[in-house]
This record gives sequence, structure tokens and C-alpha cells, in this order.
Amino acid sequence: MNSTMRKALHIMLTSLALAFIFNYLFFQKTLGISFAIFVFTLFVAVVLLGMQQRALLKKSWWLFALILFFALMPGIRANEFLTFLNVCATFALLILLAHGLAGTPAFVMKLRDYLVLMIFVPFRMLGRVLFTVSQMNQIHSNSKHRDMWLRVVKGVIMAVPILIIFGALFSQADLAFSQFINRFVDITISERSVQYLVLLFMAFIAALCFLSYIFFPKQYQSGLSREQSHTAAAVQSGKGIEVLVFLGLISVLFLVFIGFQITYLFGGEANIVNAGFTYAEYARRGFWELLVVALLSLVVLLVSEKYAGAESIGSEQKRHTQFLIPALVLIIEVVVIIVSAFKRLSLYIDAYGMTTLRFYVAGFILLLFVLFVVLAVKFIQSKPEQFFAFGTLLSLAAFLILVNIVNPDVFIARYNMKAYHRTGKIDVMYVGALSSDAESEKIELYKTIADEDTEFLRELFQNQKARLEKQSAHWQSANFARARALKLLQEL
Repeated sequence: MNSTMRKALHIMLTSLALAFIFNYLFFQKTLGISFAIFVFTLFVAVVLLGMQQRALLKKSWWLFALILFFALMPGIRANEFLTFLNVCATFALLILLAHGLAGTPAFVMKLRDYLVLMIFVPFRMLGRVLFTVSQMNQIHSNSKHRDMWLRVVKGVIMAVPILIIFGALFSQADLAFSQFINRFVDITISERSVQYLVLLFMAFIAALCFLSYIFFPKQYQSGLSREQSHTAAAVQSGKGIEVLVFLGLISVLFLVFIGFQITYLFGGEANIVNAGFTYAEYARRGFWELLVVALLSLVVLLVSEKYAGAESIGSEQKRHTQFLIPALVLIIEVVVIIVSAFKRLSLYIDAYGMTTLRFYVAGFILLLFVLFVVLAVKFIQSKPEQFFAFGTLLSLAAFLILVNIVNPDVFIARYNMKAYHRTGKIDVMYVGALSSDAESEKIELYKTIADEDTEFLRELFQNQKARLEKQSAHWQSANFARARALKLLQEL
């Protein structure tokens, strides 16, 4: 690991530590002396990371003093607007300090430079973050044995946040799986937890922006291009191991979850009742979480392929295999999860009837299944990114064509009518509110149901007839379904 990579690693770890300190000091707390403590902690981090830049640090002593003064004021003064001004002044001077430590002292800047500084430097900081992250990706060892273990560790680190996200979603999606997970760790997605994690992430990015801008100035980055190109091939060849570990760990989590689906959701009502749940509460929970899991898995697979370089033409067979096997395993597991989501939705529809939202969601699940099939073909045949993009376009077009042919409102009305004949229950108000596409089905319902619902539909038909007659007065509004509906209502 060279000095640049080591510095990038130190910056990442320091930024993460600063983020946790930030949350400890500020999360759900009133601003006070904590602001000065955090700013002082940030200064300590800059000094420790910048031991080789002591000259620049000494020249900026007056900025350190000025920033500390404004940072102390929120712990001394209580006026809210004054506190706001002190915080703004602190942030502005921190940007000025970062710009000075990066190589442009304040005393050589013109008036327009200060304006440019406040507008563009925050965006430039984000660019330096990308450079720091890219340096982390370059980390490898000259020793083959050590490098392999380093790759494994990187794969585990990459997988941890994804495993937490998927684990939380699975815990919310399945009662039995949630019960199993809670034996080891309590996963609850409360509003407070979300707020804490969002603030932690934002603080981490802000600290990473600030430190990266100081310690990886633009001229420093341009001088590294030759060294980076020299190590790029060696680094790329080892990324297959990282992706293998990364996808492998995710696949293990998915496999455990699928085990619960086979045991309970697909295993019959007896297993669920024995576990202490009712079939209804078990089956109808977690549909949306599983849908999010499927979408995130699609993103994870595409990004992993890019990272491993398995897509590039002429990529090594070994690298392609290291990615292909875990990727196909994960796709198969996601397909099982999609089937599980569809099963939950069908049970929900059986209980509460078909609606427009449920119709389109069911169609979207089938579309997701097709997209994963296209993705599997892409991976197996080492097709370029354009293959999946064009396949997605054709799948979306085919999906919309099929929806037009099926005619959603007619399908919904007929499905609910069949359920009515089977159970004697139907949401007359909902079916009656469907569009003119389903007019014949609504009239059939009118002729089938009993008293009070008949009166409701008769009034609804009268209003609809008046509205359709008004619309048909203009030839520009001609529509086949509305014209057919009007004819049916006039005959009725």
C-alpha cells in the first residue's frame, strides 16, 4: 500500500469517526458548547493528518483562532439569529481554511475569488471525495497471499452496509424471519433510527469533503496519474475476489430468508399457526419490502459487474467466472423472492379484491422477473451494457402493450365479479367508479346485486350518462369506450 492509498484510508476512517462524534454531540440536542467541541475536534484531525504540512498550518493560525471564536459563541450567546450568523461564519471560514491549506492562501485572493470560493468550492470538494474513494479501490498488496486476504476483507466491508439494509427489509417483510433475527440483534426501523443514519451519512460525507479537499489538492491528483495507470491492471485483476465475497455474503442472507419462505409461506398454514402467527397476518406482510429488495438487487448486480470489470470485452475468463457464479446464484434467489412477493400480493387480493394499484403492481412484478432473465442472459453471454438497456426498453414497451390489450378496468371488474359470485362480497363503490372501459361489467353488476347497492349504481349511472352526453357533443372528444358506454347506458 503506497502513501497515497494510506492517506486515503486515514481520511476515510477519520471522516467516519468525525461523523459519529457529530451525531453524539448534535443528534436531537440543542446547539451549545457542542459546536465548539466539534470544531476543535475537526482541527485536531486536520493537524494529525497534516503533519507533513506544518508550514501551511502555522501560516493559518489566525484563521484557526477566528473560527474557534465564532464556534464558541453558540455556547455563550442565546439569541437565535446571532447563533445562526455565528454558525454561518464558522462554515464560511472553514471553507476558506480548506482552500488555503490546499494551496491558495486568503491574502492572495481577489474579491471575485471569494465569491467563486463560496459557490463552487463545495462542488469541488465532492470531486475530491470521488478521488479519495478511487484510491481506496486501488489498495492491494505486493504479496499475492496477503493481497488475496486483503481482497476478502474489502469484500466483507463492502457487503456489510448492504447486508444491514437487506436484513432490515427482510425483518420487516417476514414475521418468522424477524423473530429469528431478533434472537441475535434487534432490527427495528424507527423514524428516529432513520434520522440518525441520515445525519450520520451526511456528516461523514461533509467531513470527507473537507479533509479530501485539503489533503488531495488538484495539482496533487494530476501528479498521480502515471502511478495510477501503472497499478490499474494489477488492481483490476484482483477485484473479482472482492465481488465474489461481496455477492457470496448477500446470497447467504437471501438463502436464509428463502428457507423461511419455503417453510412458512409456501409450506402451508399449519407451519405458520404452529409458529404462533395467523395465516392472514403472516402472508399479507412485507410485500413492499420484498419489492424494494428486488429493485436494490438489480442495482447491486449491475454495479458489481462494473466494479469487477466482468463486462469489458476481453476480460479474463477467471475474473468473469468469479463474478458470474455468485451473480447467477443471487439472480435465482431474487426470482424466488419475487415469487414470494407475488404470492403475498395474491393472498391480499383474494382477501380484499383487485384494485388498479394491485393490478399494476402485479404487472410490475412480472416485469421485474423478465428484467432479471434479461440480466442473466447478459451475464452468461458477456453482453455489453447496451444489451441490458435495450432489453429493458423492449420489456417496458411489451409491458405497456400487454396492459393495453388486457384492459385494466375490465380485468379488475371481472375479477371482482368472480370473487363476488364466490364470496358474496364486493366493493360496489369502487367497481362503480371504474372508467367507461368496464361499463358492460358495471351494468352486469347492477343487474346482479341487491337493493341499496342498486340505488347507488342507478344514481351513479345517471350522473355518468349526463357527463358522457355532454362530452359527446364535441367531435374532438370522440372516444370508442365512452361512445360504447353511452349507448349501453341509453339502452339501460
